[in-house]
Order: sequence, then C-alpha cells, then structure tokens
Amino acid sequence: MHRNYKNMESQVANQPLNAMQIHFLQSLRFVKTDEMFQELKQIISDYYFKKMEEETDKWWEENNMTNEKLDAMFANSHI
Repeated sequence: MHRNYKNMESQVANQPLNAMQIHFLQSLRFVKTDEMFQELKQIISDYYFKKMEEETDKWWEENNMTNEKLDAMFANSHI
C-alpha cells in the first residue's frame, strides 16, 4: 500500500463516518476502471480548486486587496 494512504488510514481510523461520507463511499462501487477513478479524482480536484478560488476572491474583496498590498504582505513575511 502506498505510504500516503497508510498515513491517511491511521489519521482517520478512529473517526466515525457521517452520512455524506457513507453515501460517497457507497457510490464508489460504480467506479469500475482506473479511467473512471482518474476522472473522478479530477472532478473532485476541480471542485476543491473552484471552492478555493471562490474563498480567495471573497478574501481579496473583503480586504480591498491590490497587487501592491499583496506584494507588501509577502515582502514583510520573511518567506
């Protein structure tokens, strides 16, 4: 087993699944091929990317951000 999956298993081993998680897992029985699995992974990735973009845009607007403000934040962050 891939070590990332093993680490993930140990992190969630004692956490009960909620109804949405159970429903999602049950729907995976229809994923029959690696191609379907890869497509599903891409769909999930796209979903989370969209949500991240929405939150970033919201933060940008709420904080009246500009490129200059962002540059100043990074200049002061010691990254």
